[in-house]
Amino acid sequence: MILKNNLMDLNSVGSKFTWFNNHVDYPIHIKLDRALVNDSWMRAYPESYSSIQSPYCSDHCLILLHSGFFQQVSHCFQFKNYWTNFDSYWNVILDAFSAPITGNPLAHLCNTLKKVKICIKKENWSSFNSVKRHMESLLTSQRELLEKLHAKPNNHMYNLSLKEINVNIVKFNAIQTSRISQRDKLNWLKHGEDDLNFLFGKIRYRRGSSNSVGNLLASSPDTSRSDVASSIIRHFQTLYNPSPPTCLNLEGFPTGILLPNSFVDVLTSSVNDVEIKDAVFGGSSTSAPGGIKSFFTKGYLPLGIKATALYIVPKHKNAFAISDYRPITLCDVVYKIIAKVIASRLKPMMPVIINQTQSGFVKSRSSTDNILLASEILAYANKKKGANLFCAKLDIRKAFDTVSRDFVLARLIQKGFPNTLVNWIKMCISDVHYSIVLNGALEGYFSSSAGLRQGCPLSPYLFCVVMDALSCLLEERGFKGISADNFSLSHLLYADDVLVFGEASLENCQKLASILSDFGNATGLQINLDKSAIIFSKHQNFHQDICNTLSIHNITTKITYLGIPLSFQRLKIEDFFPLVDNINKKMNGWKANLLLFAARLQYLKFTIQNTIGYWIRGTILPKTIVKFLKKASSRFLFFYDSTQTRKLHMLSWDVICRPKQKGGLGVSSFNAMQFGFNCSVILRMYNSITPLSSWLLSKYRSPWRQPPSYATKLWQSVCRTAHDAKSSFYFKITKSATISFLWDHWCFNMTIDEFMGTEFIFPDCTLGKLYYENH
Repeated sequence: MILKNNLMDLNSVGSKFTWFNNHVDYPIHIKLDRALVNDSWMRAYPESYSSIQSPYCSDHCLILLHSGFFQQVSHCFQFKNYWTNFDSYWNVILDAFSAPITGNPLAHLCNTLKKVKICIKKENWSSFNSVKRHMESLLTSQRELLEKLHAKPNNHMYNLSLKEINVNIVKFNAIQTSRISQRDKLNWLKHGEDDLNFLFGKIRYRRGSSNSVGNLLASSPDTSRSDVASSIIRHFQTLYNPSPPTCLNLEGFPTGILLPNSFVDVLTSSVNDVEIKDAVFGGSSTSAPGGIKSFFTKGYLPLGIKATALYIVPKHKNAFAISDYRPITLCDVVYKIIAKVIASRLKPMMPVIINQTQSGFVKSRSSTDNILLASEILAYANKKKGANLFCAKLDIRKAFDTVSRDFVLARLIQKGFPNTLVNWIKMCISDVHYSIVLNGALEGYFSSSAGLRQGCPLSPYLFCVVMDALSCLLEERGFKGISADNFSLSHLLYADDVLVFGEASLENCQKLASILSDFGNATGLQINLDKSAIIFSKHQNFHQDICNTLSIHNITTKITYLGIPLSFQRLKIEDFFPLVDNINKKMNGWKANLLLFAARLQYLKFTIQNTIGYWIRGTILPKTIVKFLKKASSRFLFFYDSTQTRKLHMLSWDVICRPKQKGGLGVSSFNAMQFGFNCSVILRMYNSITPLSSWLLSKYRSPWRQPPSYATKLWQSVCRTAHDAKSSFYFKITKSATISFLWDHWCFNMTIDEFMGTEFIFPDCTLGKLYYENH
């Protein structure tokens, strides 16, 4: 009934649950009561919301409907893509940039952009409302002409006017689609049709759910908008101006891998037009802003360019406290060009200087490798007799927002980066001022002393340099991780997601606690102990003593790392329910009802399957889950509702997954996705030096070797793929090759046994090791 009537759940504030069964032994709290509205309501009352009140004498909570807040505010200036369709826009641009450069080129560029903004605001087409009004006028004229043509269908003037109006309607419809797509950021729609009903509905729904001022005002109805804005500004002012680190001495921090001298000249060489053009246009333009160069020659960056807008979005539904909101930084476009040029020079250096355990933002390293390796290690420890291990997931409190900028710069110098580059970076990350975006309006303007902006192209690389210091401390101070054969590992990192493996002894945990304390005191990055978690192998008996030492008291049987569950024990079906819930949420509801078949096909290919593919790359999905996903995907595609069970499908899922040339729709099957990922694991195992490849080679030697009894489900799946695709893999022999002498088909596409015969006994080692032993 809800789906058939295109109803949606209105944004609510207050309590998360609306019903309680009043049982103490088996309590049930659930959201049974909702305020449901349709698309017409959202058009009429875009700021409306519902509030969950106290239940009083009932077991159900009272729900109040609020029309919303209609205070008029001045919205901040935003570029709209459709402007480029108007000739007058280009006249404004040409007039502004034709003026001769005076003073500092970068300051002149900023002043010119300000003038452009003022001129554009005066134009009628700058407001999207004027575009919508013109579109309504065209539709009205179209209807009037059609009525006249009913009486005089051969009238030349009427037909000519109708043709002109139809051309304009097509033009302004494209403008509407461009603007709506830009606002909603649904990239998958570029692969299919423009579904304006879906786009408008999505924006109205998102507008209500992310209405920060509305939610915060609703939680305190007696508070004015200005008071709420002031409290938000104070909150972020405190966040971005913490107490300085108590110890900034880097003498106690191991350097790790230094930047090779051969890279110094590359980092500090003169910035050319090609680099700037690549940063701005990706190589598709014929010109580059000349003002950008002045920064790299004179080192001057106006404060206005570094000024940043903070857009706050709720972390979850029913958000009512400021701590329930996440800040997203919106940087100036000129600043982003400068930062992108520096970042493009830093990017090739990261694989060289950053520890192999860090997989975030480093080229050729994959986040799913960390998940697979962690899963393999926990499975190995579970089967190993006498294993005394723990695995801790550490949550860093407000990581990017609280990191010490002084530590970042000092660490860059310690790693051997040239002073010129460090000064460029210092100019970019220091003296940053923030304003808060509240319902489209800018509020406040305050300085900051710490933090890296997550919207800045430099921030991921600089943060990796900071986290590399933690890797060096763990390796240099004798913290005992997990060891097996020739492999050892103490931790895995993906940006600020930290996973630590260690020997579960008090002495070892005291070392870890000391390392984390020293790291936090120097960098400003403190561990959020309440959100951190720890799991133990089945042979560990001193849980409480270790938890007291680490101050982590959240003992569990499984942890979620990068969205995938991990455990020493075998995962159960219910551990995959988050994937099922996520897929159901994406497939069902008002959004699916607004999509046509072609749009649902694109949504399935580029959104649903990407979500499923991520889980396939991180774990082995149980057959029950795969069966459900097939049925749900097919029902969604044909009936826009994955819960429909009694309707006849036009095609089977296997036919849908065939290529278009063979009568299918080109949707990837889950088996094909798993097969392709397994092939990529085999490829990376031989061609890249990563912790995962080192582990697989150390434990299993070769995917063409019979899987041992302790092999995990992942490795068994990889071996099956290797057997089926054996003829597609070819080996290139080098002096340091990790090719198995005994098991791999390196000798004329045959194994050594197949080539020489089974009467010979050959060593089970790599070709690289055999080469060095004989030379």
